Amino acid sequence: MTDKFNIKVKVNSDRPDFRIFASYFFGNDLYNYDSEGNSIPVTSKNWTELYMSSRNNSDLNFDIWPINENPLILEVTSGNVENVYRAAYFLARETNGEIINEKDEIQSLENLIEKMGDFNLKERLLIADKSVWRKATEENPYPNLNNE
Repeated sequence: MTDKFNIKVKVNSDRPDFRIFASYFFGNDLYNYDSEGNSIPVTSKNWTELYMSSRNNSDLNFDIWPINENPLILEVTSGNVENVYRAAYFLARETNGEIINEKDEIQSLENLIEKMGDFNLKERLLIADKSVWRKATEENPYPNLNNE
């Protein structure tokens, strides 16, 4: 059985459109990945469950699940510890959240950066910040289909 690694994130605001996670994590707005969760409608900012996995590289995956409702604490898990640090960092950044370590102490985001492995954080944040999914709304959930 594969070991699972995890980090808790206390979420302090709405989540981003879940597709922005893919842009950040995989490095491309239109990357080929599988996902599941409770983002209904697709543009929901209130989701609490998210699974993402690359269809090209089975090592690139993570899960996010709620472990506490008030305050909202989400747990990021993966069989690859670097994936956990990458996804937890982005979740905390996007939600003005706080990383909670195994001793239930608040940990700074900077502590996660050195544990992300071969991952160009600056580049991935730029990709996420410019993601087409930032323009998605309930009225226009697929802005990538617009010919503007």
